[in-house]
Amino acid sequence: MTRIISIADHPLDEAWPRQLARRAERGELVRIRLGCYVDAPGWRDLDEEARYRVKVDAVRRTARREPVFGGETAGLLWGLPRPALPANVEVVVPVASGRRSANGVSRLARYPDEFTVVTFGGRYVTGKVATTVELALHYDFPWAVSVMDRLLNQKPLLPESGPQPVTKDEVRNRIALLSSAPKRRRALRVLDFADGQAMYPGESLSRVQMARLGFPAPELQHEVVDHTGRSAWVDFYWKEQRLVGEFDGLGKYLKPEYLQGRTTAQAVIEEKLREDRIRSTGLQVVRWDWATAVSPGKLKALLLQAGLPCNPPARRRRLSTA
Repeated sequence: MTRIISIADHPLDEAWPRQLARRAERGELVRIRLGCYVDAPGWRDLDEEARYRVKVDAVRRTARREPVFGGETAGLLWGLPRPALPANVEVVVPVASGRRSANGVSRLARYPDEFTVVTFGGRYVTGKVATTVELALHYDFPWAVSVMDRLLNQKPLLPESGPQPVTKDEVRNRIALLSSAPKRRRALRVLDFADGQAMYPGESLSRVQMARLGFPAPELQHEVVDHTGRSAWVDFYWKEQRLVGEFDGLGKYLKPEYLQGRTTAQAVIEEKLREDRIRSTGLQVVRWDWATAVSPGKLKALLLQAGLPCNPPARRRRLSTA
């Protein structure tokens, strides 16, 4: 964990703030917030998400009262999907509190019944259902679905030690507390489309594109059993076309949590053997990557080439306005 060095570390030492400023001038420290510094070499070794988390802790360290992190910051702390890192650290404040956004902190004015608060990692954070509903209103429809899919999925979120499943009814109850009818309608459209069988953003974004383009809805996480009795779970399955769709994100070949001790080469070989077993059952397999998932034209061409028919365009119009 990156240690934050603060002028508050030695409140009675009048020279301490000047010492920190001089060290920053020499390049030994990096100032990440007024009065908060970190070791420069260590800062350079951090990726962008890790740096953001340090800034979150710096906001907490310098706050006059314990902040409640909300919005995109809460989403990041929960491990929910996002299109990009938040620009600022977001905290929730009561409506009409008079507290303004400034110095890299965005203050989100909310009524008390619009969010719940939990603690983990020493931080106060809006609850995962309230956070997801907030993000469903903030993001565009594909990313809103991605966040909602992840919430409904059985796999624990980042700070959770075990499964703590959420039902659609629980989310509907939270949506019902929103302050305006347009917000409630928008959030419900996202919830109605969401499916907890999907978990990764590439799967969710692909599914939204399929619906917008007019393709039939796939069965998610379908089990395929080969002649030896070995099974494989596939991302997308269309029974009538005997077609399997697989989203191929780079994470499964690069990130330690997916590799689980294997090398990238081993992961690639195992994935090839898995696909061979799926094909041995007579199913056709079509794969795509992130660039295709976010490109309607590329995904449409790929699925049409695989023999998947299109649905009537009325459905496309309805989803395109969500």
